[in-house]
Amino acid sequence: MTQTKRKYKATFIIDTRGREESLDLLMEKVKQDIVAVHGEVLSLTHLGPRDLVRPTDRKFVTAPYVEVEFMAPIDGPAHLHDRLRLNTIVYRALIQAA
Repeated sequence: MTQTKRKYKATFIIDTRGREESLDLLMEKVKQDIVAVHGEVLSLTHLGPRDLVRPTDRKFVTAPYVEVEFMAPIDGPAHLHDRLRLNTIVYRALIQAA
């Protein structure tokens, strides 16, 4: 039985503090998390660095934002949130149906 996939749009705030990897390399790791929950990345858009609305650290007030469109099963966003909770690359994530 095949699972029905839906289209989702996710916005990620990437934590680059203390990292020397490029943003593209960091996003490859996030793409691997999406594929691990049986997702398929459709597009990736770098929105550039922006000020955080509610910074939790005074020294970390600006971060790169990335928008990803992907297809995943219905339970994919919940599983992705669980995986991203353990991932230190993603500072915050917002996943919504597209």
